[in-house]
Amino acid sequence: MKTSLQKNRPKYLDLFRIKLPVTGVVSIAHRISGILLVLSIPFWLYLLNLSLESPAGFAAANNILEGFFVSLLVIIILWALAHHFFAGIRFLLLDLDIGIEKHQALLFAKAVFVAEAIAMIFLIGWVL
Repeated sequence: MKTSLQKNRPKYLDLFRIKLPVTGVVSIAHRISGILLVLSIPFWLYLLNLSLESPAGFAAANNILEGFFVSLLVIIILWALAHHFFAGIRFLLLDLDIGIEKHQALLFAKAVFVAEAIAMIFLIGWVL
C-alpha cells in the first residue's frame, strides 16, 4: 500500500540542484582531501626513495618536481593538506562540543576556508 509520501518522491536525485550549507561543503571537501592525501602517498614514497638512492637520484627527483604538471599536483596536494588540517581541527572541536550551535558552526566552517586560503597564498608562493 503506497502512501502519498511515497508518491511524491523524485525518481532521481539531482545533485546540482541541492544547495549544501557551508558546513556540508567543508565536510565533503574534508573527505575528498583525505582521499587525495592517501592516494598521493605512493608518489611521495617513490620520490623519497629516488632522492635517497644517490646524488643522481636526488637530481632526478628534483627534475621530476620542477615540471609544470607536477607543480600543479603539488599545489593540489598542499591544498588537500591545508584543508584536511584546518577542517580536522574544526571536527575535533565539534567532538569537544565546541561550535555545535548553528551560528558557531557556520562561523567555524567559514574560518576553515579563510585559514585555508591564507595558507594557500603562502604555500603557492613557496612552490612557485
